[in-house]
Amino acid sequence: MSTVLNDEDLSRARQWIRAGQPDRAEQILLSRARQTHLAARDYDEVLRTLVDALMQLGKLRAAGTVLLYLRDATRMGPLVASEPRDVARAALVERKHALAAQHYRTARWPAHAAIQYEAAQQYPEARALWEEVAADPRLREDPYTAALVSFNLGRVLGKLNDSAGAHRCRVRATRLLEEAADMLEARGLRERAFDCFQVLLTLGAETGSFENLAEGYLNCIRILREDHLKYYALQYYEDFIGRAERAGEHHAVATILHEASDYARGVGLGFHVALRVREAEAWRKAANHTLAAGGSVQMAENALLAAVGAYSAVGLHGQAVAVFRALAELPGSEEKRARRYRRLAEQYGTAQDQPTRAQPLPDYLRQPVAYPDIWNDDVIEWEEQGDPVEACGEILLDATLPDFVRRKALVARLVALTAREPNHPTTLAQLAEALGEVQLYAVLAPLERLFERGRSEVRVACLRAARQLFFKRTFTVIMKGVRDTNDPAVVSAAVDAVSALHFPHAFDPLSRLHREADTPRVRAAALGSIGRISSREAVEYLMGTLIHGTQEERQQARDLLIRNDAQEAAQVLQNALVSERPEVAQVIQDILRRRTR
Repeated sequence: MSTVLNDEDLSRARQWIRAGQPDRAEQILLSRARQTHLAARDYDEVLRTLVDALMQLGKLRAAGTVLLYLRDATRMGPLVASEPRDVARAALVERKHALAAQHYRTARWPAHAAIQYEAAQQYPEARALWEEVAADPRLREDPYTAALVSFNLGRVLGKLNDSAGAHRCRVRATRLLEEAADMLEARGLRERAFDCFQVLLTLGAETGSFENLAEGYLNCIRILREDHLKYYALQYYEDFIGRAERAGEHHAVATILHEASDYARGVGLGFHVALRVREAEAWRKAANHTLAAGGSVQMAENALLAAVGAYSAVGLHGQAVAVFRALAELPGSEEKRARRYRRLAEQYGTAQDQPTRAQPLPDYLRQPVAYPDIWNDDVIEWEEQGDPVEACGEILLDATLPDFVRRKALVARLVALTAREPNHPTTLAQLAEALGEVQLYAVLAPLERLFERGRSEVRVACLRAARQLFFKRTFTVIMKGVRDTNDPAVVSAAVDAVSALHFPHAFDPLSRLHREADTPRVRAAALGSIGRISSREAVEYLMGTLIHGTQEERQQARDLLIRNDAQEAAQVLQNALVSERPEVAQVIQDILRRRTR
């Protein structure tokens, strides 16, 4: 049925084009283009016909946009000749990086141009452009982007064998990243501070600076733990352990394993035992390495004692006794201490390892962490200044994305490029909702810009779009929406968005909203979304509200606890049952009874 209708629509559209009425064809074809579920052959045929209609209408950049989706650079180039950004994209379709850089330079996008010159391995040109970006006065008030620019410049100088210049850039990037991270965390934007630390650990990995590597990893892990993303945190632990091992930082490896095991045990993950055993082995390796390097005997002794503690913590008493024997034989150790360790080894000589069923660390936690090129991506976002047309252009250019995502970006870009009044509030509202359909992180900057500059109906549309964007940064717009006390429609749309976003990363901004919002319905919406998150942290938060909240909140928390499907929910409730005062225990008992129905 769909194919028949598609054929009829195409036939009518082509008739209108032949009759010299391309505007009627455009309406039919844009409607079909919004049906992004069509088979590739049918969808592409619609688009090729749409190109003809748009060309007749003189909407050449819109026609070029369709050809960008189709990756037809040969036809696209002449149509967008007056728009160097799109000419650059046409060049990139054909992987002509140096040519794209020239056109980006014409468009006065030096950062875009520098990135493409790097891809073409034309490093002197890239250096000149990164230096131009670094001199941009806007960066004086933007330490994060300034840090990224310095980081990129340092990488290029390294390629040019300018070691001193590269070092200066890296030192500056480190200082600015730390400054930006502090500023962003103080503003409650932990997800952006996380980006700072990811760049910092990358800087450490590239330069061999274990200090930067450790600072980056430990802060990333801290933020992930604070956001209750336990599996992501443990994956970062594992990645850090691997890098520390390759760097020969044996004491650091053991310390990280100790912390990771404590954390895994605290969040109820059974493989904490396997991590503890690895910790003990790491301490023994650290002691041996210290002695082999002629280091302090006392440091080696402390490492072996830590190994004893780690083995004992998981019932491997036989292994612990073996370490006492190693302690007794430490070269250069005081005889008094050696006798003490021999006595302990003899005293507990019959101790045996208790049988343990240690769960192995899941394979997915051992996978290397894939760090996005945010040092390029975020500079590109900064240079595009939240322009929705340009953001969608970048998405269309990315051939690694699924076709349906690129189609959504195509539809959004065409909203802006085919409208009679591109800046009319109705057009901007349609654009905002179309951006939401794309469901990529890259559309958040355009939505933020539309929200800041738009009238009421545009801001409402931005908040409707936000309901489909499952990122912590989405709450940047939502927080502004709930505080817009002069516009009830905006507040209502923000509350609806809060109610729609209940994913693990959202726990932190949702809990902040619940604690800090003045409006009861905002607090209720935030608590409702927390209740739909299947995690121990969400259940514990509901328990706290059940005990300390207002009467309405206690009733809402009760209902949410009955329905929450987190695996740990029953255990959290059982623990609270034995520790809370009788009147609260009675409510918890009722919740447990209703959960089993």
